[in-house]
This record gives sequence, C-alpha cells and structure tokens, in this order.
Amino acid sequence: MVSSTTDGSQVTHKQVIFKEPSATQQGTSMIMQTKWLSLKNGRSVLVLTSLKGIQMFEYDGSAMIYWHALGDVSNSEAVEHNNFGRGIAAVGDSLVCVGTQKGDILVFDIPPKGTNVSVVHTCQGHKQAICYLASEDDMLVSSDEDGNISVWKAFGTNLQKNLQINGHGEPCSSLGIWKGIIVAAYGNGQINVYDSTTGKLGATVNAHARWINAIDVAMDTGLVVSCSEDSFVRVWQLVKGNTPSIEFKFGDSVTDQQLVGVQFLHPAGKGFCVAGYDSSDLNFFVQS
Repeated sequence: MVSSTTDGSQVTHKQVIFKEPSATQQGTSMIMQTKWLSLKNGRSVLVLTSLKGIQMFEYDGSAMIYWHALGDVSNSEAVEHNNFGRGIAAVGDSLVCVGTQKGDILVFDIPPKGTNVSVVHTCQGHKQAICYLASEDDMLVSSDEDGNISVWKAFGTNLQKNLQINGHGEPCSSLGIWKGIIVAAYGNGQINVYDSTTGKLGATVNAHARWINAIDVAMDTGLVVSCSEDSFVRVWQLVKGNTPSIEFKFGDSVTDQQLVGVQFLHPAGKGFCVAGYDSSDLNFFVQS
C-alpha cells in the first residue's frame, strides 16, 4: 500500500500479507487483483483475490474482516478449473461483488462495522471466467474471457440481469462505466464504448498494439486511462450524446515495460500511476 503526495515527491508504504487463515496451510498465494471499495453505508474495505480465495481487510489493511475460500484445492475437479477470484466492485448500499473462474459473481453484504460479512447471492450470467467488474450506483457491469458483457441492476441484496452484449471471442480484460457509458478494453488492443441502457456500440478504437491489461475512469470528468503490454499508456475522453463516443487526449511510453496496471490518483484525472510487469517501480504522471 503506497501513499504519495500528488507530485510523487513524498512516498510511504506498508505491506498487507495475503495469507489463508488456516493452521495447516500458512503459505501465501499469488494475488490476482486488489481494490479499495467505498460503500454507501459509510464503510471502506480493501478486497484481495487470489488463487485460493477472497480476503477483505479494513481500508488501511490493519485487520482482516473476512475470508472466503474458493473450492477445495485437494479436489481434482477444483484443480482442473484452477480456482481464482477476479473482478471486484461495490454496488448498492452495502454489497461487494467478486467474480470467479466459473463465471459466477459472488455478492457479499458488508455491515457498517464488524466482521459479520455474508454471501447473500450468487449471479450466474457467464459461462466463462469473469475478467472484470465495474459499477455505478445500483448498476454492475461484468465481462468474461469470451468478451461477453452483462449489465446487472441491484434490488436490495439481489442482482437482476438487464442486458447482455455478446462478445467475439476476445477476452474483455477491463471495464469502466461513467454516466451510463460502458467503456470496455480487450485482448486485441481495442477499446469499445457502449450505451449501458441499449447495449448499442458507439465507437471502436484501435487503442493499443497488444493486450490491454487495465483501464480506469476519472469519475468527475469522464477521462479514461489505458495501459497495455505494448508499453504505452494513453488517456481518452468519453463524450456523452445520443451515441457515446471517445476522443484521444494523451499518450506516452514507459520504456521496456509491459504495463499491467493503471489507476487515476485524482477524481478529475489530474494524475495517474502505472505499473509494469516484473518491476518494483511505479511511474507517476501528473497533468501540467
């Protein structure tokens, strides 16, 4: 966990160890994804997913509040499916959703205080492993390894599927949503923009030369940042209208790095951080 000033001149960090809370198995597991979530009930949590399960911490990583195992690793069928959690999002007032390798979405109800976390619903809308989850208010958007995108609406602790956007076999590796516009990034380097109500495709951009590993949306402005294995990071602007569209704003290359993660550090998109594969460095970009 890294805390930094806007210009990156002062940086502090601490480590949170993902470890299965079991007396017989104390080994760590490869982490698939992490995300901070701020819930409408006033609570903020840190969620981690791995090849063994789903772990939730207090927002500062000081205490674990919940552990959810994914399958039995000693079970031959479980090993064949290669258990993992991937895709993390908050929806509604107190719900945390996490995708799995089976294409299910687990829905957890998080109390304002304490550790009384429970699985309240399982959404079964995908036949392939979940790649990513994104949310806006009571709307959840999910994608899978065939490129299919599903749009869900939260009603209490249940989620109802309202719309499906069919893919074409390319994994939809990352998602964002802003004011009813879905922005989807794919393994072939393309970014598509959809209307979340109708599922209509508004624009397709050949954004990168290789697999896009991550995108993020600045919620105050509709800026989108994308990063790829082609070493490039690019910033885009979403444009509302009868047909949503996207415009290029900025691009740069991080030399000799396959970029695997990117995140805005400001709600208006005034700065972002990008991470590379097998590198301990984090690269900060600040708007001049």
